[in-house]
Amino acid sequence: MVKINKDLFSLNNEYSFYNIANIVKDYKKNNKDKKVISLGVGDVSRPIVKSVIEEMHGAVDDLSNMDTFKGYGASNGYDFLKSIILEKEYDNKFGLDEIYISNGTKSDVTNILELFDIDSKILITDISYPIYKDGSSCLNRKVYYADTDDNFKPTIPKEKYDIIYICSPNNPTGLNYTHEELKSWVDYAKKNNSIILYDNVYTAFIETDTPKSIYEIEGSRSVAIEFRSFSKTASFTGVRCSYYIIPNEIYDGVNDLWKKRTINRFNGADYIAQKGAYATYKEKAQKDIKENIKYYKENAKLLINAFKKYNFEVTGGIDSPYLWVKINNDMNSFEFFKFYLEKLNIVIVPGIIFGKKADKYFRASALASREVIEEGIERMKNYYEKNI
Repeated sequence: MVKINKDLFSLNNEYSFYNIANIVKDYKKNNKDKKVISLGVGDVSRPIVKSVIEEMHGAVDDLSNMDTFKGYGASNGYDFLKSIILEKEYDNKFGLDEIYISNGTKSDVTNILELFDIDSKILITDISYPIYKDGSSCLNRKVYYADTDDNFKPTIPKEKYDIIYICSPNNPTGLNYTHEELKSWVDYAKKNNSIILYDNVYTAFIETDTPKSIYEIEGSRSVAIEFRSFSKTASFTGVRCSYYIIPNEIYDGVNDLWKKRTINRFNGADYIAQKGAYATYKEKAQKDIKENIKYYKENAKLLINAFKKYNFEVTGGIDSPYLWVKINNDMNSFEFFKFYLEKLNIVIVPGIIFGKKADKYFRASALASREVIEEGIERMKNYYEKNI
């Protein structure tokens, strides 16, 4: 009999987004008279802005004529998109050979492990987005867990680790790393010849005086690979377009090596998606995209005030669309998820999905529509003011 990758059996089925979705689906099926709303959704509720859509329509037209038709493109992305990202996001401090266009950070942050030896020691936090652990398992890589501080950020270890995952602004806690915190990790990585995989997809939400890129930290170009996406920023969750930077300082010849890998493993991101991503940097699109982000941040303020009003401790929601909320009774996070679903008909994400240490917390999202946010707040008001 064929042997199956044994590490796939370690993927968590009970406490997973997949299982949560099935529980909600079954509840709706058995309670058709109930209107269930979600304050846990990670998807966006604002459409792609009009000027970007128009550019994408033009890209579709390009494909209808062989004079403008685009077939297989460069596996690492079209220069027109790479150039504008480097200009607008990185002040042209990197070259075209150091940036890669892809189809989603969720894939990128685990596919990048193919660059490193299979025995590399990978460090993650116990409370983290599940893909770091599960994606590593899919690739037969072993992960280790860092100790954390009071904000669930990893503390600098005494042991040597080869790969360190850092998500900032963080999903699920919503917190961004300070300059000092990142400097400590860059220093650790330089001392131990380690690489930081920096998941930076929520950078557009940052409003505090904290780094918007790890490359703001001196020395980081030799130890950090940064990942970003258009999903939440430009409502590309259904389009799929992302990018990442591999600085040449990481390793002599690293980009020649990675391009050989990429051309064998990936045929490139969608032309239509790349044209749309390019259009997001135009003046009108930037204005409209910033309005969308402002909309989500206003949602976050409404939720923060509501949860605090009913005696929840809340972090996040400032540099990120996510709120990290401490459960204010003796329920664990899965029990609290079911309680909110059944009593308030509201979906939140139980903390246990993000790690064992998160079992007294849940994640709420400001990415829903304003109508859903306001309805959720009204339901909390109706419940708590009757039961407190």
